Amino acid sequence: MVVPVPFHRWVHVKHRNPRTVHGGFYCLLPIQGQRVIAAVARYRHGGQLEYKAYSMFVREYADLLGLSDNLVWAVRDDLVKWLDALVHNSFVRYSTPGVDRCWYLRRISQFLAFAPTMLVPQGLRSSFEGIGRSTWILLRHGCKAWPIQVVDAVMQKGWREFRTAHGIAANYKLILMCERKWIFNAIIFDENDIEISYNWTMLVNEHSREFHTIQGNLITGCLPSTILRNLPLIKSGYYCIPGGNYLELQVHDYVFIAMLPNLEVRVVILDAANDRERIYDWL
Repeated sequence: MVVPVPFHRWVHVKHRNPRTVHGGFYCLLPIQGQRVIAAVARYRHGGQLEYKAYSMFVREYADLLGLSDNLVWAVRDDLVKWLDALVHNSFVRYSTPGVDRCWYLRRISQFLAFAPTMLVPQGLRSSFEGIGRSTWILLRHGCKAWPIQVVDAVMQKGWREFRTAHGIAANYKLILMCERKWIFNAIIFDENDIEISYNWTMLVNEHSREFHTIQGNLITGCLPSTILRNLPLIKSGYYCIPGGNYLELQVHDYVFIAMLPNLEVRVVILDAANDRERIYDWL
């Protein structure tokens, strides 16, 4: 029986029967419903562990999650990449169009740098507010993704793991790019407005799938997919100094700049009043 997806994480369940030499099961945990066995670890001749996708899982989820052909692994790290991609793919498969803005900004204060939870950017809160309302989002960065539960517009379960993995500190800026509900790609700037690169920033998980075509009807200064596809030579940002200017910049507006490989420059203005992209008449 196929359970509702998305899956928000995977777990290793050890095999408890002492009479059977077994490496255990790897299960996916859905947001609602019972866990699903996705893979099994078996000891082969010579005591070597082999990891294999569970046959029933492959039959039921191959079309939904875009499973690849090679579903046997000799190394656990390769299995982990596959499991991580399944969590990612389940969110992407069931994402929907209809975002209001593509770009958002969260400034990290001294307090927020150590807080176990995080308010979503001001410009996003109306999409998540409501007494007891719970929504799962996906924060992606490079080849990794973190499912995060948002309750009453507050990022809760999963936020601490994302914050810790990226070493987010005071005066950092977290830029979130979105084209579908609710899949966000993250860009992290340090206190000097220099992008921080991690071991996974430039890597790709070959098992990850997108499933949906790029939306062409979004009003924005730069489609997030343009940044993701072209790997800009430079990404930078700065707080503006107000004055007479064509963009009518205000105090604390944040200007994001990306230079693409063809030397084309893209600019996104993040409004200080609501921490989301300012839309101009000519966009």
